[in-house]
Amino acid sequence: MKKLYIVSLLSLFAMSSLSAQETTVLPSKAKYESPAMAKDAQNSAMYAMPEVLRNLGAKSVENKPVCSLLARHKSINDGAFLWAPLGVPVKYLDQSTGNPTAWEWTVPGAKNETETTQNIEATYIQEGLYDMPTLNVTYADGSNSSYTPAMSMTSAGGNEKIKTGGTVEITTIDMRYHDSFGGLDETATYMFGANTYNEGTSQGYVGGTNNTQVVGWGNLFMIAQDDAYLDGVNIYLHHKPTKYEEGAKIRLQVWLPNITESAVLFTYLPLEATYIPFEDFKADGEDGAWALTYDGAVANIKFEIPIDLYGKPYFFVSVEGFSQDPETEDFCLLADVKGPKLSEMDQYNLLAHNSFGRMEGEYDYLRPISNYGGGNGSFAICPIISSGIKSIDPEDGAVESVKLPSFNAGANNGNIVIMSAEACQVGVYDISGKLVMTAQANQGETVLNAQALKGGVYIVRASNGNAVKIIK
Repeated sequence: MKKLYIVSLLSLFAMSSLSAQETTVLPSKAKYESPAMAKDAQNSAMYAMPEVLRNLGAKSVENKPVCSLLARHKSINDGAFLWAPLGVPVKYLDQSTGNPTAWEWTVPGAKNETETTQNIEATYIQEGLYDMPTLNVTYADGSNSSYTPAMSMTSAGGNEKIKTGGTVEITTIDMRYHDSFGGLDETATYMFGANTYNEGTSQGYVGGTNNTQVVGWGNLFMIAQDDAYLDGVNIYLHHKPTKYEEGAKIRLQVWLPNITESAVLFTYLPLEATYIPFEDFKADGEDGAWALTYDGAVANIKFEIPIDLYGKPYFFVSVEGFSQDPETEDFCLLADVKGPKLSEMDQYNLLAHNSFGRMEGEYDYLRPISNYGGGNGSFAICPIISSGIKSIDPEDGAVESVKLPSFNAGANNGNIVIMSAEACQVGVYDISGKLVMTAQANQGETVLNAQALKGGVYIVRASNGNAVKIIK
């Protein structure tokens, strides 16, 4: 299947300038419930979960990833593990065994709650918390089988949940399956912990205090929801710092990446910067704090003015300011140390990674964490996102574009219609960030022939800085 790749030439230089270093894993006990057992019957209904917005450069275009993974923060995410955008089709693919001859889907919360095709694209139209779809299949001999995902992220049990709209805590870590550190489950997709350089703590942590001139780490996040706002960020640590200089603090920055056909720059435009004193990190349970691990810690950052993410499907969050001397400081970001495996080609594909570092003397985050022997996982830096959309028109299943005073765009009969108060250059980007069309927009109305573009979510960005997210 064809893939979209956006590879930064700068990243190849950066990766070659520092050889990978061996690290060891320092585990941390994650909070979890037991995973569901996979069905092994000869004839069983089954379907694949929707593709999610992580490791995007390694995703197949046909699978249309639009959902965001959610953290285990129950008070925010209500036990859901996926956040689905309103008005954007979510693809569910049949994986039933035994060659069924008929399919019946029940999709709570979707525009069409029942479907009878083998694979479906469900469009959610109302803010809420819903069960995952149920798939019932029928076989040639008249027998049938039904499947609803049974593993739950809530202590009360029940089916998997999907959340739409509202406020969520997103992540790039699939937290449904786990390593209990008493034995690795073959279905595990993550394992919490920290990486230390092989020579031990004398060199420090890969995700924090070190003496290898790493000055910052960050995560690339992607969303497909219109009218979304970044309310704050939760930073999760492997443990609460116990040694640091008086007044020491960490700097958190939110960046808008600049994505072109030849490069991805993660420090194009700083949207927000704030400082977090070490003393504000709380251990799990301290003053009511909640961390992802039992022995972990967390800092809760809330922005006074939420950041408007409209027209910004990508944003990058960095944490820096920790010491280069492990003898005097023990700050250490919590890490997903068992991320998805990447092909050799994807190792050099910048958008196939989620987490990046910056070395002393560098100005951009262009080093995937695998450079440092840290595997392909992600740091537990989790943004808090709120949606400004509560519902959409069920008649057409589309979200109306927000009208900007000087620039607006929409889709009409396969074309892109642009309204601009001034003439400008425009670029059309798909959800992976690839530039798929450029044009000159005139003052007033301009119609771009977009018949060759597949249906999906696109960003129309003007040279004057305005951007509009559309659904074609």
